[in-house]
Amino acid sequence: MSAPINLYEELELDPGATEEDIRRAFKRLSRRFDPGGLVMYGLYRTPEALRLLARLKEAYNTLMDPEQRRRYDRSLFPKGHPSLRRADERVASRPPPAPRELPRDPLEAIGWPEDARLGGPTLTKVRSMAGIPLEEIAERTKISMFTLRCLESEDYGDLPAKVYLRGFLKQIARMLRLDPERLVRDYLHEYDAWVAEKARRKPW
Repeated sequence: MSAPINLYEELELDPGATEEDIRRAFKRLSRRFDPGGLVMYGLYRTPEALRLLARLKEAYNTLMDPEQRRRYDRSLFPKGHPSLRRADERVASRPPPAPRELPRDPLEAIGWPEDARLGGPTLTKVRSMAGIPLEEIAERTKISMFTLRCLESEDYGDLPAKVYLRGFLKQIARMLRLDPERLVRDYLHEYDAWVAEKARRKPW
């Protein structure tokens, strides 16, 4: 009897895969195993296709969460894995981020209108103005790169649950010297509008 495949094999990835690799693999395989897709037609019954999709989602959710992935890697490779060790060496060789000096009023510094809402574009402009890479924010806040990119581009469909989203926004706001309450209010207002519109258009 063959051993069950691990989460990396589910996504057809090497254990040293980046978050971007994981995201691309999940999207590609999700299309492949879509019960309504042409590729799946005649190969699997719908329950089997849904089971395969559920396994892909489990792999994706586990490997995209830094803490869950770390625990999983330790259980899967107790003695380490060459590609994981290489990834650790790359991280260890990086110099620590230099302290950043943000202006007292970052919004004024980027010319953001006083009455304009704060959202993804605001975060991008303030971060770029200060020369802060997303990797530094990810390292200091422990928010995944994928989620940070989705926050800035306002890809609401790929964002985590609202309870986590609120906390993430507050962390980023404090790091960028923005008003946390205002950022949360403005961002979630648009997020809620998107959710409501999506529900309105959902076929019943």
